Amino acid sequence: MSDKQLEWQSRMDQWRESGLSIAAWCRQENIHTHQMYYWKRRFDQQSASPSAIDWLEISTSANNDTDASLVIKIDKLVVEVKPHIDRQLLSDVLHLLKYT
Repeated sequence: MSDKQLEWQSRMDQWRESGLSIAAWCRQENIHTHQMYYWKRRFDQQSASPSAIDWLEISTSANNDTDASLVIKIDKLVVEVKPHIDRQLLSDVLHLLKYT
C-alpha cells in the first residue's frame, strides 16, 4: 500500500471506531467529506472484488531448528519463507501477489 492509502486506511479505521456518521467525523477531524467518501468507495471496491485464488496451502518444513521454513503455495506459485528473511522483501512480494 502507498503512504496515502495507509493514511486513508487509518482514517477509515478511526472513523469506524468512533461510531460517528461520516459527516460528523469529518467535521470533527476537519476533513472534506467528499474525500472520505472517495476513499471509502475505493476500499469497499477492493474488498468486494472476487479473489482469483481457488485454494491456499501453507505448510512448514524443518530438518532441524535452523532449517525451519514456511512454504506458501497458491495455485502454481510457491513462496518459501526462511527464518531470517528480509521483512521488507517479504512485504514487497506479498504486496505484489495481492495486487497483481
